[in-house]
Amino acid sequence: MAATIKDIARETGLGYATISAYLNGANVRPKNRELIEAAVKKLGYVRNEYARGLKTHRSMTVGVLIPELSNTFSTTIISAMEDELRGRGYGILVCDCRSDPAIEQKSLQFLQSKMVDGVIVMPMSTDGKIFDSLAETTPAVAIDRFTLSERVSHVLINNREISAQAVHQLIAAGHRRIALISGARGLYTADERRKGYEEAMRIAECYDTSLIYSGNFTVDGGYLAMKEIIQSDRDVTAVFVTNYEMTVGAIIAINEMGRKIPEDYSFIGFDNHDLSKVITPKLATVNQPLREIGRQAAALLLKQMTGGEKRDIILPAALELGESIRVI
Repeated sequence: MAATIKDIARETGLGYATISAYLNGANVRPKNRELIEAAVKKLGYVRNEYARGLKTHRSMTVGVLIPELSNTFSTTIISAMEDELRGRGYGILVCDCRSDPAIEQKSLQFLQSKMVDGVIVMPMSTDGKIFDSLAETTPAVAIDRFTLSERVSHVLINNREISAQAVHQLIAAGHRRIALISGARGLYTADERRKGYEEAMRIAECYDTSLIYSGNFTVDGGYLAMKEIIQSDRDVTAVFVTNYEMTVGAIIAINEMGRKIPEDYSFIGFDNHDLSKVITPKLATVNQPLREIGRQAAALLLKQMTGGEKRDIILPAALELGESIRVI
């Protein structure tokens, strides 16, 4: 049988009020704290968070909703969120919507039904109405992508600026036929990174829509896009790829088709992760501060859950130059 507060009281000789105060985070006398902690350990007491939540109207749980759990971007950010939230006594409930807006909406409803205290979401939809409805009852922070909701906070990176910076680097090395492998149109992150590419190419007077390829933010998409670039005979000398999975897919295609970096293609990818350990030459990459995104999102949500106001945070990504850009 599970131990109860009554058992702790019997073990320590302390009153219920003192024990309850300690278990709910209040300060008690050091001697009493030691007695309670020793009893909790000896008896194997586990606090009933469900019952506590009914009394306090707080579940001490945060919902996390993402499009795909299988990629490194998501798992790294979730890990950082969990570290930040655990230190404040919160657990997380993760939902994967399989990049399906319909599942996303049902998942949001599911998280609300579980009485989560707040939600961190990587939104598929920019629809402000969906997230306004969520934020009426549940504090919410969106990461990586922007929503049209005036009630939801956002943690983003400087997508357009850093993408333009990456393309300018290729242009400075003499490249003009620069292909872009991008995510799907209509997705905020993909659109912003594509706009940065277009801005840089227009300034250099070498913008050409035929150099833009869709990789759908997947390994297979990056592979097929790079294969098409190689087979297109469009005199491409450099490639900019705008997420990690597509970067991996593009590298696989380059290797399979017997091409070399940077001899055949100068190359800038997205998010280093472990690529630098397995790929030669070392790739130039745009690196997002993934753990900082997760930490900032969790910290922002914690503030909102205690009455803090909506706020948007833009974090800087960094361009790390490797050995994959050839001067021509």
